[in-house]
Amino acid sequence: MEQISRGKVHGGRVVLPADLRKAFGIEEGSEVVFSRTEHGIEIKTAAEALKEAQALFSRIKKPGESVVDALLAERREEAARD
Repeated sequence: MEQISRGKVHGGRVVLPADLRKAFGIEEGSEVVFSRTEHGIEIKTAAEALKEAQALFSRIKKPGESVVDALLAERREEAARD
């Protein structure tokens, strides 16, 4: 069964319980990302959100293809047209 913890809202700030902050590596000043989901609000560390984005794009990227090189080539083509 999923453990449930309670937090509080003070002045528009969400206070996360210490056990959750510790379990997820959230320290004072850590950047977090809030997402609206069909079940409510999801909170992730910025590092976790970045890992998920990288995983998503790695599935789209073709093997051996450099996304940076492709972007630079596209920008050069656009500049040449202008």
